[in-house]
Amino acid sequence: MMNTTEKNKSLLYASVAVALMIGGGVMLSWALNDLYVYATAMPVLSLALLSVFIYIAGATLIARSIRINNAYRSRNDIEGGAIFAFLLIAAGALMICFNTELLNPIWKSVFLSWQMLVFVVGAISICRSHFIWGILFSAAGVFFLLEKASSIYPDVLCFENFTATYWPAIFIVLGLVIVLSSIMSTKYCNKTCFKISGNWRDDCRQGETDNNDGKINYRFIFSGTEQVILDPVFKGGTIDATFGGLELNLRRTSLAEGKTFLYVNVVFGGVEITAPEHWDIEIVSKSFAGGVSDDRLKVKDIDHTKKLVIVANCTFGGITVK
Repeated sequence: MMNTTEKNKSLLYASVAVALMIGGGVMLSWALNDLYVYATAMPVLSLALLSVFIYIAGATLIARSIRINNAYRSRNDIEGGAIFAFLLIAAGALMICFNTELLNPIWKSVFLSWQMLVFVVGAISICRSHFIWGILFSAAGVFFLLEKASSIYPDVLCFENFTATYWPAIFIVLGLVIVLSSIMSTKYCNKTCFKISGNWRDDCRQGETDNNDGKINYRFIFSGTEQVILDPVFKGGTIDATFGGLELNLRRTSLAEGKTFLYVNVVFGGVEITAPEHWDIEIVSKSFAGGVSDDRLKVKDIDHTKKLVIVANCTFGGITVK
């Protein structure tokens, strides 16, 4: 059952979300139908992309409202699934509007394209606080959309062989993103907080990459390892894997009474956790374009007095419990 504060927060998210989604749709219609007539290419394209971002922000908020209503009990990525559903609704609505000419059909090839999909992926990542990869994908989407829009404004956007000449710049941007990701991962523990069932993540220490009396703090960038926890009691901790991976074996340890929190952040990597079948494990997933699953055999004698809560933040990677 949700308390009054949670209900009010859910209602606020839903109200703001609906306003943003409707506002984004109205702004898009005005940009493509009215502003297109008398404005130049960049204002129209900028406002149209801003409209898409506003809609996605609204979809993210309403998905967050749905997640709150589920009280974090589902093992599935409720928020990500809800966002995907609203994107399908938006894609269907756009197709209908372009086919019936409610929206200027000249823009159909721009908005229903893989270039726009790249921008949408970036916008979703930004709205879900994956800022580095969100900026990368958004920039790449705009990069390719400029050439796509040049067919609509051939006299203004002269990008002949634009992508063929400048696409290697994507490698430069990708390299910069990896460097920034590496820098930020060293500050991840100090900068990130999660509130799950009244508990704040405030017990990380920057610079630790070891097992300290059953509490782990692992960070891997372009690397990986296998770890077996032999301490009598596993006390949780943090795993950060960027272009790397970890196999964590928990079968030789135990849990303390109450809840133990393990925070797992994966970007283009993978984490595999081996845990006993009788452990009570709850997965709280904030993943995008990634998967989190519990593949253990289902047993009846689960010890509910001890629970391992895995807070998963996965982008283009996977986290598996087996």
